[in-house]
Amino acid sequence: MIGVPFELSYGDNNPLDLVEELAESKGWSFSRYDDTAINITLPGRKAKLDVSMEWQEEFSALLVACSIPLEIGPKNQGIAIEALEKINKNMWLGHFDLSNKDKYPTFRHTLLLRMIPAGIAVDIIADVFEIALAECDRFYATFHMAQKGDMRLHDDLDAVVFETVGEA
Repeated sequence: MIGVPFELSYGDNNPLDLVEELAESKGWSFSRYDDTAINITLPGRKAKLDVSMEWQEEFSALLVACSIPLEIGPKNQGIAIEALEKINKNMWLGHFDLSNKDKYPTFRHTLLLRMIPAGIAVDIIADVFEIALAECDRFYATFHMAQKGDMRLHDDLDAVVFETVGEA
């Protein structure tokens, strides 16, 4: 769990300051470009994941985009798009798309943080990091199959998005 064990200041209402403090406290590699963007490398189970965050002050909106380092070539775009459609149909928070010139599977979610206190905002952001990591790890094998053009990906997807009803 990423949990944040300390208080953070939120004086200028820019949550990227909180994200930067969180990254420093966890020892994550990051690059802060300006007041509106930060990139962080997070350790996933299958690969290092690149998280880009953009702050849009006008809307108090924070975009979180977590990319899986699997380049999908043009000849396998169709199979990847089919996988994205099936995955997104079953997602309850965020969605996947192909980002960076339609090449990399990316989990995206936008947080609206207007009037959210700093202590709560950092917890919400940490929760979204956890969800992004979990979803990227969950679908890594599926996107790897899409990268290779492996048609067995449909069987893999059926297993990954299988939902149970009731309890055993």
